[in-house]
Amino acid sequence: MLRRGILVAAVAVLAAVFGVTSPAQASTSTAHQVSVADQAATSAYWTPRRMAAATPLDTSTASAPQDAPPGTPTGTLFDGMPTVGALFSTVGGKAHFCTASVVLSATRNLLLTAAHCVYGGGTYRADIAFVPGYHDGIAPYGTWPVTSILVADGWQASADQNLDFAFLTVGGRIQDVTGGNVLGIDRGYDHTVTVIGYSNNVEQPIICRTTSFQALPDQSQFNCHGYYDGTSGGPWLIDYNPHTGSGTVIGDIGGYQAGGDYEYTSYSPYYGLPTLRLYLQAEFDQVHSG
Repeated sequence: MLRRGILVAAVAVLAAVFGVTSPAQASTSTAHQVSVADQAATSAYWTPRRMAAATPLDTSTASAPQDAPPGTPTGTLFDGMPTVGALFSTVGGKAHFCTASVVLSATRNLLLTAAHCVYGGGTYRADIAFVPGYHDGIAPYGTWPVTSILVADGWQASADQNLDFAFLTVGGRIQDVTGGNVLGIDRGYDHTVTVIGYSNNVEQPIICRTTSFQALPDQSQFNCHGYYDGTSGGPWLIDYNPHTGSGTVIGDIGGYQAGGDYEYTSYSPYYGLPTLRLYLQAEFDQVHSG
C-alpha cells in the first residue's frame, strides 16, 4: 500500500507540473472496457499452439526497398525480458501479434503499445492478451488478458500518426511480477536507445542498441536491421538496465508509415503532452475506480 501511495502522489505531482488536474483535463477519450466473459474467452483462446502460429499485424504500405544508410546496425535475437512481451490479438478471426511493454503506474497494471495494434478501421482488436517475456512457446510470466484499451480521440477519428500510442490495462498487478519502465515525456529526439520487439518470428524478440533522431515534426526515427511488422508497439528505452530489462520509454514503434516501410528504419510519435494526458487518464480511471 505504501508503494501505491507513493506512486499515486507522484502521478498527482506530474499532473500538476503539466497543468493536468482532473480526468477531464487529462483527455476526452473513453476507454474501451473488455467484459469479464471476453477476458475468460481470451485466456482460453491463446494456447501455445495459437501463439506460435500467430503472424505479424501487417500495417506496412510495402514501399519499394532502398539501401540502408551506411553503418546501420543489425538487431540480435534473444530470449526476452519481463518488461516487454508479445501482444496477441485477432482480426477477422485470424491470430496476429504486436509488441507491448509494462509502464510504471500507480495501479501497477498498465501497458504501452502502438494504437494501430489495438484499434483500426473503426474497431478494436479482439482477444487481446499480453505475454511478457514470451519466447520459444514459453510464457514465463503468464498470459494476461487485456481489460481495457485507451487510445486518443485523434487516433480514432483520423489515425493521426502523432497519436499512435495506446495504454492498456490487465487484470492483476503485473508490475509486481515483471517490473516496468518509466514513461519519459518531452525528453528530446537525440538519444542512444535500446529497442525491443517481436519481429516476423514471434518465437524470439529482437534487441538493438542504436541512435534516435528527429525524422519529421513530432516523429522520431532509428535505423537498425531486422525490425519487421510484429515489432510495432515495441518500446524505445533510454537509461536501459540489462539486468532488470527496464529503462525510460520515450517511444514505441509506430507513427509515420505505421512504424516504417523498411525493416531497417523505424519511427515513433514523439512523447509530449498528448501522451502524458492519455497516460494520466488511464491512471485517473484506474485509481478513482477502486
